Amino acid sequence: MEETPKPGAVFARIFVFMPFLGVALALLGALGAGDVVTRLAYETDSVTAPGTVVEVERGRPVVVFTTADGTEVTATARGEYRRGDPLGVTVRYLPHDPWEATVGDALWVPPLFFALPLLPVAVLLFLRHPNGPRARAYRARVRARQHGRPPEGAFGPPVVLWSVSGSVLTACALALMAGSLYGFGTWDDGPLFPVLGLIGAALLPPGLDMLFQGRLRYLERVPGRRDPVPPRLFRGGLYAGLLGVACTAPIVLLVFVSVAADVETPEEGTARVVAAGCGDVIGNSRGCRDLVALEYEVDGLRYTQTTDDVGFDFAPGDEALVAWDADDPSLVRVEGRR
Repeated sequence: MEETPKPGAVFARIFVFMPFLGVALALLGALGAGDVVTRLAYETDSVTAPGTVVEVERGRPVVVFTTADGTEVTATARGEYRRGDPLGVTVRYLPHDPWEATVGDALWVPPLFFALPLLPVAVLLFLRHPNGPRARAYRARVRARQHGRPPEGAFGPPVVLWSVSGSVLTACALALMAGSLYGFGTWDDGPLFPVLGLIGAALLPPGLDMLFQGRLRYLERVPGRRDPVPPRLFRGGLYAGLLGVACTAPIVLLVFVSVAADVETPEEGTARVVAAGCGDVIGNSRGCRDLVALEYEVDGLRYTQTTDDVGFDFAPGDEALVAWDADDPSLVRVEGRR
């Protein structure tokens, strides 16, 4: 007889042998939760005010506007400012956090988008792993066909115990995680809500596993009408196609973004070097590469952008020869040293 695993053992085993699933879910949670909450806040609580674009910082407009209570705010807004657009814009902001603002009705693509290609493959492998839920359910159906329905019926004490315990634990875990997301805006005030979310995330796998154990015991007691079919990892070309799409989509996306960011119709000028060095040093998340932060003017509007140093070893205060795109001056490259 198959040994009954401890609560959480099935999910823990799958996460150990399939880190791909853990990575995908971690990306979905870490990159998506904040943006989802912010988007919901924009939909329900945001208000508008007239504003003025005074600068473009790393492709995002810096706007000055006055809130409903008379506070003047200078914020780097979501959205974009295109060359030739009027400096007067409509700003949508959150009253409890006016520095969280967007220009007009502009929407943004949350980082969750970049993790989505990983999810279908992760779920596929999770469901079809040799020790995963589908394989264990298949073995339970085989045992039911061999032994038949027990005299006490399908819903014996083990089924009820595992199912009720798993339902309670899963509901508590989801409630804690939902409470943590609901209090996302108050994280800066204390560690309560992050701790609630972590506790909920820790309780969720054992709760789901208890529900699954109850399901297994039910399947062992109810023989199916047809012989159970053993699950296979790949069936036909569908799953292989999903795997190929999920593996190639991030690469295609990165290539597309890289090509789209090229300076196609250059205009030349000079820029002042604000900072130079490792990406982390100058406040850029593109890794520890030699980068340079530039400040330059186009049509009387100041632009600040970070780009590759390309081997010139600039220091703060130096002047650089640069070329920016005529349609989008926030796209800039270093041409030389002045």
